[in-house]
Amino acid sequence: MSGKHDSASARAAETLRQRILDGVYAPGDRMPSATVIGNEFNIDRGTAARVLAQLRSDGFIITKPRSGSYVRTFEPNLRSFPMRLEVWKEGRAVQGADSGKQTRLIDLTVGETPAGRAVADAFRIEPGSPMIRRARRFSMEDRPVQLADSYYLPEMVRATAIVYTDTGPGGVYARLAEIGHAPARFTERLRARMPLPAETEALELPGGTPVIAITRVAYDGEDRCVEVTEMVLDASAYELEYHATI
Repeated sequence: MSGKHDSASARAAETLRQRILDGVYAPGDRMPSATVIGNEFNIDRGTAARVLAQLRSDGFIITKPRSGSYVRTFEPNLRSFPMRLEVWKEGRAVQGADSGKQTRLIDLTVGETPAGRAVADAFRIEPGSPMIRRARRFSMEDRPVQLADSYYLPEMVRATAIVYTDTGPGGVYARLAEIGHAPARFTERLRARMPLPAETEALELPGGTPVIAITRVAYDGEDRCVEVTEMVLDASAYELEYHATI
C-alpha cells in the first residue's frame, strides 16, 4: 500500500514539475492547492502538501503565507567570461557586465586572514600566510545569489585603497594598475557541488539547491598572481557563458 502511495506521490511531483518546465504553469502563476492536487492524483491532502513542499525545495515554486504557492518568476543572470572583465578598463564594476538583472552589493568586509591551500598555491606562498581579503555578498531582486572572497598580498596592496571598503573609481583593478600590477590575463576553474551549511544560510538556498564554485586567478603583465577570487553562485540564478578564440 505504501509503495502504491509513494508511486502516486512521485508521479504527481514529476507531472507538476514538467508542467512548470513546459509553461503550462507560467512564471508567477498560482499553483493548484493541495486539495486540487490530491483529487487529481488520488492522494490525500497531506501527501499533496508534501509534493508542493518538494517542488518548493527543488526551487520550482515559492509559497506566500496565507496566499498559496506560485511558480518562481526569477530569471537566471547571464555571466559571460572573459568579456565581463573588459569593463574595468572603462572604470565600471565587473559585476555590471552581467546581462539581465544586475547584482547589488549587500555585504562587504575587508580584513586580514590566513591563506588557504588554493590561495597559497596561486600566490606561491606558504599556507597560513597573511592575506588581505575582501568578502562580498551580492543579491538580485532582493535575493542573495553570490558570495565572492578576493585575496591580495599585503605587501602589494597595503598602501592602496584596496584595504578599504570603498576602492574608488574603477575599483580594485584600477588600483592595481596604479601600482604597476594591472591584470593582463585571467584563469577560471569551476565546479558544481552542494553548498556548505554557511553558504546555504548566506545565500538563503532552498534545500537541494546546488552551487557553482568558481576560482578566478588574475595575473599581471609579468605573469605574477595579483588576485585570487573564490566565488560561490546559486546555480539556479546564473547561466555561464565562455568565449574562446582559436
